[in-house]
Amino acid sequence: MTPEHGEDLGYGVYASPGSDGELIVTSPHLDLEWRVAGGQALGTAVLWREKSYEVIGRTDFGRGARWTLQRWDEAAAMRGVFNLESNAVGEIANEASIEARGRRTRKLTGLLLPILGLAPARLQKKWADDWGLNTERATQVSAICEIVFGAVGIIQVAARAFGGEVLMPAWLAYLGVVLFASGCVRLALVAADGEPVGAVLGLALLPWTPKPKPIAPETASAVRSIDAEAGTLVLESPIYRRDWNRDGVLPYRGEVFCLDRTENEGRSWVYYFARVDGDAGNARVLRLAPPSSPRSPSPAAGSAPPSLLRTMLVTAAVTLGPASDQQRWSTEVGVRAVWLTMMGAGAELLGGISNLGNDLGFTHQLLVILDFYLVAEGLLRLVSASIGRPMGSIFGWILRPLYQQHLP
Repeated sequence: MTPEHGEDLGYGVYASPGSDGELIVTSPHLDLEWRVAGGQALGTAVLWREKSYEVIGRTDFGRGARWTLQRWDEAAAMRGVFNLESNAVGEIANEASIEARGRRTRKLTGLLLPILGLAPARLQKKWADDWGLNTERATQVSAICEIVFGAVGIIQVAARAFGGEVLMPAWLAYLGVVLFASGCVRLALVAADGEPVGAVLGLALLPWTPKPKPIAPETASAVRSIDAEAGTLVLESPIYRRDWNRDGVLPYRGEVFCLDRTENEGRSWVYYFARVDGDAGNARVLRLAPPSSPRSPSPAAGSAPPSLLRTMLVTAAVTLGPASDQQRWSTEVGVRAVWLTMMGAGAELLGGISNLGNDLGFTHQLLVILDFYLVAEGLLRLVSASIGRPMGSIFGWILRPLYQQHLP
């Protein structure tokens, strides 16, 4: 009897049959992740050259293992079979290569977490999908770095105010105050829900941030039931189908139906059709596809153009107003509400930081407190806008009575 030859399966995996029916599989580079039989637990079932084997032993061999398999007991049922062939080994090698590349990338990005964590949240999520960035850890590390640098900046601001030794420029010290508040807010937000939070310094990466995909409203009709014997068809639609009426017929599965009645159930519309047994004649044909919605005219169509001065004044005031007012006015000027938040928050930040240099001292304590409040609130609103949430200012409630009548 001619002994059966072994088989090279690629990637260093070699299957070699023994004289007593055993099969030896050596894999010095890949971990095949087979289960070894032990006690009442069966080993992994392996199919090689249309013969079934069970894994009964494993020893270390290089970076992989040397597996011992014996012929499968015909009385035991196989629940999962590994087909030992070159294609299956190639898939394991490909997965191992991807995992190794991912580990190397994660090690490299671990050194860049303080920088990557400053990026906007959507960009961090894209990196998480592309190469496994730990967005929660990135936000935490970058926020802690902001707090540490900000603490140094606060010390320098205090030293400059009280005549102590100054080690950094004034603008860098004031930036540290902003970063300290940013780090505290971001650390609290990521601890609350584990979602990434971008920083003010990461706004420079906004042009590379993927835009959110708009969710199209559901308009397609669905078949609720069909009764071939009774000749009835019931359709459910999330929108009211003005194009369906009793003057038309609906072809469906080789038959023709006409509309019998319409009912409204909550937010859905239910249409009951009856089969037409005779000739439909020249009746208008109804379509299952949703109707094409014509572009609705602009709310301002036909009206006089708005005053440029009024638009500018209302826009400037709404940037400090409540989030609901920003959302209403954003539809009027055609921008996202978060951009109104960023405009108002940026004005607060610039005003607070520029005033700090003039107001620091023993005789301007109330002004210094107001400046710090402006900086902190502006920073908080910028962070809120960076995660897609419009946010108003406390000063907006003072301006609200002046602009509210001009909102759409």
